[in-house]
Amino acid sequence: MSTTIAQLRHFIALADSGSFTRAADSTRRSQDAFSRSIAMLEAHLGAALVERSGHRNALTPIGRTVLEHARQVVAQADELHQVVRHHVSGEAGSVRLGMTATPHALLGRRLLHMAAGHAGHMRLQLSGGPQAQQIQALRDRALDALVMDLRSLPGAHADLEVHTLAELPTGVLVRPGHPLAQRHPVRFADLTEFAVACTGMSAATGRLLVQRLGLQAHPDTLITLGSESVADLLDVVSHTDAVYLGIVAPAAPLLAQGRLVALDIPTQGLQSHIAWVQRVARAPNPVLDGIRGQVQAWLGEAGSIEQAAELPA
Repeated sequence: MSTTIAQLRHFIALADSGSFTRAADSTRRSQDAFSRSIAMLEAHLGAALVERSGHRNALTPIGRTVLEHARQVVAQADELHQVVRHHVSGEAGSVRLGMTATPHALLGRRLLHMAAGHAGHMRLQLSGGPQAQQIQALRDRALDALVMDLRSLPGAHADLEVHTLAELPTGVLVRPGHPLAQRHPVRFADLTEFAVACTGMSAATGRLLVQRLGLQAHPDTLITLGSESVADLLDVVSHTDAVYLGIVAPAAPLLAQGRLVALDIPTQGLQSHIAWVQRVARAPNPVLDGIRGQVQAWLGEAGSIEQAAELPA
């Protein structure tokens, strides 16, 4: 007798629901068949994975360890099947990308259009949220890849494969009639007179600003309007005296229309390095590799200073 992928799927369903009844329903098994599957898994592994106490079904310590491995094994099996389907029938399968705010603003719509027109009926899921949660979701195989600021990636990531895609210039933008638009040059200290809109900063960028400009440049002090929606931030800045601080590329249409202008303020060293992050242990996926290539090409276009904005030196 050997452990099967089906048994591991049943065990994961039980761990996620905490109930034999709910897990049996979610896997479309009778309760008797589901219970036998879990019992067979425990017999093969030679260890109790679940503490059965009335209606409470908690994992044992070894059960929690088995769960981590079960998720990896099942995810790898799913990746293998997806690759085979792609080669045999051309089916693109499912791709789950995590994206931080600015990459999402630059790429989200284009990726969705690409997936909608894909001949292989690609299923594409774009996810946002806190970067730490996205990195953990990648490690847990809930995501296939991340597109994020390289500076936000933790220092120790031996289990992750990182590819730098592009360097995008950062700037400070305001509406044309803004009081700061008449000052040359503008100091970072001048920004504190107004609401500063930003998607957020990596700890490394925050430290760099504080080293250069003092505590008034600490993100907790400097940033007063925060959102994961770059479009919302740019809209506020184009209609008020708020100041946008961040990657310039998403604002290219507003700059071209004259609805925003770049301030004469130095931002050397604040460029954002966008990276593609995947797990080291993964099945080859030509569809995902193709998406990475397309994303890099789009970011290369966005990284052009001439296209993004005429930034001050």
